[in-house]
Formats: sequence, C-alpha cells, structure tokens
Amino acid sequence: MSMENWNNLCKVPLDKLKKIEFGNLKGKSDINPQWRIKAMTEVYGECGVGWSHRLVEKNIVPGANGEVLVFMQVAVRVGENVEITGLGGSNIIVKNKHGLNSNDEAFKMAYTDALGTALKSLGVASEIYEGNFDGTKYKNEEPTSATPIKQPMSEEHVLTGIKSIEDAEGPEAKFEKFNQIIKYFSAKNDISIEQLGRLTAAKDGK
Repeated sequence: MSMENWNNLCKVPLDKLKKIEFGNLKGKSDINPQWRIKAMTEVYGECGVGWSHRLVEKNIVPGANGEVLVFMQVAVRVGENVEITGLGGSNIIVKNKHGLNSNDEAFKMAYTDALGTALKSLGVASEIYEGNFDGTKYKNEEPTSATPIKQPMSEEHVLTGIKSIEDAEGPEAKFEKFNQIIKYFSAKNDISIEQLGRLTAAKDGK
C-alpha cells in the first residue's frame, strides 16, 4: 500500500461526520459508514474486484445484568494477497432504565464496527483517529471558504415579519414570534436599527 492511497483515504468530508451527543463516545465524531465504502471504491476499484470484505468469525456472549453481546471479526482484502482483519461488537440485548431491550440492528452494527476497524489499517479516516479533527475542522488546515457576507434585510422580509408578529394573538405570542424572526434573519441578514425598531413596535402593539 502506498502513502498516496493512504492520503486519499485519511480525511473524511465534513458532511460525512456527525457529532456523537450521548454515551461513552460523547463528543467524538461518527463517520458515515457508506462513505468508507465509497472512498475505498474510489481508490481500489469496485468492491468485490479491487477490494472486498467478508465475515471471518462471529461470537455471541452473555454480558452483565442480563445483556447479550455479539462480536465479529471481518477481513478486508486489497488486491490479490493483502488481507487485514478488524474486530467489532454491539449489544443484542441492552439494559436501560426501562429494562432489557432487544436490538434488531446489532449484527449489522457489529459488522460495520469491525469493518471500520479493519479499514483503519489502510488509512481510512486516519485523520479522525489521529486526533487531527477538532469537531469543526482539521488541524493545520485553512478554512475552505471565507465567512459569507450578510446581506441587508429586505423591505419585503421586514413587512412579512411585522405581519407575522401582528397576527400572533396575545403579548406572549407576539414576543415569541418576534424572537423567532430576529433569530432567523439575524443569522443571515444585517438588520438595521430602523428595521429592528419597526419589528419591536409591532411586538409592543404600537
């Protein structure tokens, strides 16, 4: 395997990463498994021809508190003679606050986990595993584009916002609608003091 192939596989596109919000891996990045398949195909060719993967071994074992786990070993072949294996696992039966629950995705999750582990040895997503991604961008990488310049809020949007506020029933509803409009448009538009004053007047019923 050449470093050229490694370098072509090491960075995951930002839109294929998802921040994990809970569990033991909270704060880490979840990699879209289909991206791994696509990236390998782009570098090594069609799956089943230039590269392939297969199940080597599967074990179902009891866990603590009535849980049941499945572990798999998956082999990845590259070319004719190179084969790399990886281990992965998942819960078939998991215990939570509601008791014991079955996971009908467990076998697929274990296989995907094992496949991802094997592909690490080929450089797939290595920048993530090396700690070179801070959650928003890769280290030592310039932003791909400048921060977009906000456009002034149009008169049409102002009038639409005023009508929406005026149509809301009651002070609380008007206040909530006002906040929604300000939050929505301030994210992509510059709201002038005069425009803010008119929206505020609609909120106050003036």
